[in-house]
Amino acid sequence: MESRRALDNLFSCFYAQGMQAPEDSRPARSLLWRRIYRCFGAVMYVWQLLVVPASFVISYRYMGGMEITQVLTSLQVAINAVILPAKIVALVGSLPLLRRAEIHMAELDGRCTEPEEFHRIGEAVRLCNRLVWFYQISYAIYSVSTFVCAFLLEQPPYSLYLPGLDWQQSWRQFCIQAWIEFLIMSCTCLHQASDDVYAVIYLYVVRLHVQLLARRVRRLGHDLRADKLCQSPQLQAEQCEELQRCIVDHQTVLKLLGCVAPVISRTIFVQFLITAAIMGTTMINIFIFANTNTKIASIIYLLAITLQTAPCCYQATSLNLDNEQLSLAIFQCQWLGQSVRFRKLLLFYLHRAQQPIALAAMKIFPINLATYLGIAKFSFSLYTLIKGMNLGERFIEAK
Repeated sequence: MESRRALDNLFSCFYAQGMQAPEDSRPARSLLWRRIYRCFGAVMYVWQLLVVPASFVISYRYMGGMEITQVLTSLQVAINAVILPAKIVALVGSLPLLRRAEIHMAELDGRCTEPEEFHRIGEAVRLCNRLVWFYQISYAIYSVSTFVCAFLLEQPPYSLYLPGLDWQQSWRQFCIQAWIEFLIMSCTCLHQASDDVYAVIYLYVVRLHVQLLARRVRRLGHDLRADKLCQSPQLQAEQCEELQRCIVDHQTVLKLLGCVAPVISRTIFVQFLITAAIMGTTMINIFIFANTNTKIASIIYLLAITLQTAPCCYQATSLNLDNEQLSLAIFQCQWLGQSVRFRKLLLFYLHRAQQPIALAAMKIFPINLATYLGIAKFSFSLYTLIKGMNLGERFIEAK
């Protein structure tokens, strides 16, 4: 079992979006299929980078007669749809860097020799591939729930401006507009889920190898009897070589993180900028204006927004804690009775391992749970401010 297999479902989603074709796919083997796939990718990019954001922006010019619930439901999604192109561009430009991370994963897999290590890699692969489906299904549930609520309320899901369609004129035009908006949102959710889950998967794989490394370091010297350890220079030399390999493994883990961290930094920075506004707008819609059907869809959307940042922040925090456990593992190895060279290498390794792994979004916001909780607190404060000013009641009375 290889660590890079944890990325299979993720890159299958990228393949479906026209971002990158796998090496064993038809576009990689045939020139004709490669051209077809490039045309498909160009259409997908134009659709997601230009058409979808423009349709949301233009719709607010024709928002006359729309209810406030429709406006807020559209707005909470529009913020994400307008900023999504920045995340897509950042991710597409960094795909070679993410592919390079697989080389370091293979190097770390080569150090695994015990069944327990392969078992843990297999569990991680299964979890990461299931995680991709969990994100896709969660986002699809929101898209479907909004679509169903639109038919129950006889209103389009997001009231987008579509030239040649006026949903208020007939039931047929309403159905056409609702289905078009559903397809637009389904495509957007496919992109959004892939852009949000990749950071969680890569950080989980890095955490896995940090934990396996800590396990190997902790066992240094414990497999030998103390009386032989002091008497056999050959055994001491073997332990010193094993420690050197652990140091090289630690450097490889840092190289793996170096491939992933810049990509996560750019995409999560964009997400941090808009999360508070989205959460605040959604809570205002839920607690002030929305009816029962719209509340259900908005609550599901709020949970989806939580998936955009919270799991990544959790994995980054856990990675820092795993790195601290690596430092403790160095103390727990059998260093007593080892050679002078072993102990000098161990001191060097301890100094290097004690440096914290702190991820940051564009070197501004630290990526951890504290940052996420701060954003959630700010969005709740924004909702409390709006509610305290009674803007909702004033708007309803004015209407």
